[in-house]
Amino acid sequence: MNLQVLVALAEIVSALAVTLTLIALIISIRQNTRSQKALVVDSLAAAITSINVPAMESPVLGSALSKVTTDWGSATREERIVAHYFLFSFFKLLENAWYQQKAGILDKTQWLGWETILRKYYHADGVRRAWWPSRKDAYSPEFQKFLSGTKPPDELGSLSELFDYVPHDG
Repeated sequence: MNLQVLVALAEIVSALAVTLTLIALIISIRQNTRSQKALVVDSLAAAITSINVPAMESPVLGSALSKVTTDWGSATREERIVAHYFLFSFFKLLENAWYQQKAGILDKTQWLGWETILRKYYHADGVRRAWWPSRKDAYSPEFQKFLSGTKPPDELGSLSELFDYVPHDG
């Protein structure tokens, strides 16, 4: 074998090594992306759970939200305070979910449920007339623009309807 043959073989081996390295890197990136997406979904689920735990421990938050979403002024000062902190955290969480969906991290099918509940709260009279105008600047201009272009969902009833539901024996 002469030197040119050895150089050619070395170049082939080097090209194969680079190709195998790139394939391994692509596989690793895909697996990492899947893991990151799963982590985002789990993180959002944990965040909404932590927001709702106080409501599970005491019906005050549920009653407050039921009132303020219908008519901000119908709630007591204390109910408005409780509802404000929930709404602030909830909208921040949903702003995060919206950005995750925009970035392709949160699947569109997963976003659909989040978006439905977001539109329900955003379009509630008490939120739109009283709470949102005084707190919207705490959210990004892009998120505000997104919300302003949405319509209320038909799929969800009010919290009052849900909380006060009494099944009728038929």
